[in-house]
Amino acid sequence: MMKVHIICFSTLLLHCFAYSQAEVTAIKCGVLIDVKTGRTVQGSTIIIEGKRIKAVGPSVLIPEDATVIDLSTATVLPGMLDLHCHILGDPEEGGRGSSADKALRGVRNAEKVLLSGFTTIRDPGGGDVNYANFSVRDAVNRGWFPGPRIVAAGRFLSITGGHGDNNSVPPEHETQRENIVNGVEEMRKAVRRDVKFGADWIKIYATGGFFSTGDDPGQQHFSDEEMRVAVEEATRLGKLVAAHAHGTQGIKAAVRAGVRTIEHGTFIDNEGIELMKEHGTYLVPTLRTIEVLAEEPPPDASAGWKKAYQLSKKHFSAMMKNIGKAMNRGVKTALGSDMITLPHGLAAQEIRLHVEAGQTPMEAIRSATVISAEAINMQSEVGSIEPGKYADIIAVEGDPLKDISVLEHVRFVMKDGKVYKNETAAQ
Repeated sequence: MMKVHIICFSTLLLHCFAYSQAEVTAIKCGVLIDVKTGRTVQGSTIIIEGKRIKAVGPSVLIPEDATVIDLSTATVLPGMLDLHCHILGDPEEGGRGSSADKALRGVRNAEKVLLSGFTTIRDPGGGDVNYANFSVRDAVNRGWFPGPRIVAAGRFLSITGGHGDNNSVPPEHETQRENIVNGVEEMRKAVRRDVKFGADWIKIYATGGFFSTGDDPGQQHFSDEEMRVAVEEATRLGKLVAAHAHGTQGIKAAVRAGVRTIEHGTFIDNEGIELMKEHGTYLVPTLRTIEVLAEEPPPDASAGWKKAYQLSKKHFSAMMKNIGKAMNRGVKTALGSDMITLPHGLAAQEIRLHVEAGQTPMEAIRSATVISAEAINMQSEVGSIEPGKYADIIAVEGDPLKDISVLEHVRFVMKDGKVYKNETAAQ
C-alpha cells in the first residue's frame, strides 16, 4: 500500500511539474544589436522560457518543443524605455476630464506606447489630484490591459507661483493644493504623502517651465535646502527623485541635492556638466517636445502654449548645443519624450534628435535602452537582451545604425515573452 501511495504521489508531482513548465520560444534574429557591448551580431538565436530570456547567441540550440519566431530578415534589439512619458496626456484633451476619464485615456495611451516599441516607461507624474496615473500603472502591471511596464512619480511638487501652480486663476478662486510646497517641513509632508499613495518616484520642479504662465524657466524655484530635504526624505523611504530643471542654477542645485535625474536640462552650462559627471546624475533631455513647441502654435492656443512657442523658438538651437555638449563630455544621457504636444506612440522621434545633438546611432540606442534602465535602477531586469532578463524584444526592418528613423517604425514587439505585434517580412 505504501508503494502504491509513493507511486501515485510521484506521478502527481510529475504531472504538476509538466503542467507548470514555462512555454519555450526561440527567436531567430537577422542582426542582433548588443547594447551592452555596442556591437552587432549576425545570426543569433534567443531562447525564452516564460517571461525571461534563458540563452542568446549564434550557436544556441533550439529546443525541440520551442515555438519558433523567424525574425531573420529584421534587426533585433531590446525593448526601448521612455523615462518622461506622461501616460495620461493628450494634446487635444489636455488635462480636462475627471480622474476616471484620465485613467481610461491612460490605458488607451499605454497600448499605443507598447506597440511603438517602448516596453518600459517612467511616468514623471502629473497634476491629477487622485493619482490616476497610478491606476493606469497598476492595471497594466497586473496584466489587465496591454501596455509597457510602468514606474511612476506622484503629483509634481512646486513652489507657490511655480511651474506646478495654477497661476491663471484670480486670488478669489485659488484653492489649497497638496502639491504646492513652501519650506522644508511642507516638503517632507509632500514626499511622504506621495509615497503613501504609491509613488515609485518623487518629482520636483527645481525651476520654472516653458508651458506655465507667470514663471520663468531660467529661475531656480525650490531653495537648496528644500531640494536637499526632498532627496533626504525620498531616500529614507526608498525612492528616487527626478528634477524638472531648465535653468543653470536650478540644475546645479538639484544635482548637489542628490537627485537621480535632471529632466530637460535646457540651459545646462559647463559647471553643471561637470557636476552631473561628478555626482553620476542622469540627464533626460526632452528635445522633441521643444522642437514641436518651436513651430507656429494653433490660432486658439492658450497663453501657456504661446509662451512655450516663444521660448522654444528662441532657445531650441541653444538647447541642442547644450545637450550635445553634455553628451559629448560624458554625462549619462537617458531618453525621455515628454509627449505633451504629440500623440503617444511617437516617442522614437526623440532618438533622431539625440543623433542630431551629437550622439552616434549606437549611443542613441544605448540611451533608449541600457542607459535608461540604469537611470531607473532596473538594469538587472530590462534594457538589454541577456539571460535572466525579461524578454522585452523589438525588431525593425532596416539598419538603425545607418538610418536611425527606422526605430520610428517598429515591426515586432514582445514584452514578458508575449508577442503583441509582428509585422515583419518573414512573418
